[in-house]
Amino acid sequence: MENRKINYTFIAIIIGITLIIILTSEGLKDLPELLINTNTTYLIIALFMMLGDWIFDGIILNIITRRVHGDVKFLKSLKIAIIGQYYSAITPFSTGGQPVQVYLMSKEDISVPKGSLILFNKFIIYQMAVTFYSLTMFMLKLNFIFNNAKTAVPFVIIGFILNLLVLTGIILLFYKPEWINPIVLYIYKFLNKIGIMKDTQKYIDRLDKSMAEYMQSVEKIKEDKKTTMELLILTFIQLTFYFSITYFIYLALGLTEADFIDIIAIQSLVYMSASYIPTPGTAGASEGGYYLLFKPLFTSNLIIYALLLWRTISYYFRILVTGIVTLIDYIIRKKKKIAV
Repeated sequence: MENRKINYTFIAIIIGITLIIILTSEGLKDLPELLINTNTTYLIIALFMMLGDWIFDGIILNIITRRVHGDVKFLKSLKIAIIGQYYSAITPFSTGGQPVQVYLMSKEDISVPKGSLILFNKFIIYQMAVTFYSLTMFMLKLNFIFNNAKTAVPFVIIGFILNLLVLTGIILLFYKPEWINPIVLYIYKFLNKIGIMKDTQKYIDRLDKSMAEYMQSVEKIKEDKKTTMELLILTFIQLTFYFSITYFIYLALGLTEADFIDIIAIQSLVYMSASYIPTPGTAGASEGGYYLLFKPLFTSNLIIYALLLWRTISYYFRILVTGIVTLIDYIIRKKKKIAV
């Protein structure tokens, strides 16, 4: 409960700072005129892109659940996916979503080991898709970054390296799993030596448990290549829905120079660069990355307004809708418990 209060407080502070920066920015001196001239049809489409992201998240979770556990209704998977997104949005590194989803699955007669296996499968497939997506777009937009967004280069390079490490880790899991333990143990010993990690045995025990779960997931992915490919394609589509929010904001502001691929490529770089920042919803890092990378396309006059629209749809709208779903689910479960 204390951690949740800290997360909510942190989010409130970040929202406050963001609003102060935005509302005092020179870029919003023409806000009334910008609001009048914004094409609301495209903004509505942007909202539907966010909804599409949730729906595909539910579809992916449903397919994996059916593969590991057995038949389950899509709406139940969608509910679990949406509630997971809420807790991911309010916790550092998006760590709050998975434990809650395992708990919700247990209420649907899916055992905790099976629930963990389902989410490990989903995590590995998602990481494979988002890493390949982001690294491909990074290579496509290398010239754009160095020519138009030099201040964002360190930010993007760090994101690139981290994603490359994740991809390397996934490849090792599939082809050289016996290498993982020695590498991680070496890192643990180094962190212990410099005083960052105290109780190394606790982390070693966690590593052993995690490796066992990862290997179960890897075997599931290997044994059903057709379904795995289907899940990867669905995850690419899900990511494209999310990344295209900015494209429709771009059109809503009457801009047409950049094409769809330009926008989703740069948006994937924002995601790649900010995804490992340990703040709830990557608050602060996402705004900074968005500003630096999209400023050349939106221009100085519109970038702050575009940032405000994007963050409202991709984060605050998400917290609002997924929070309402979470609250409704809590009330329903509470009533059922009282009735029993």
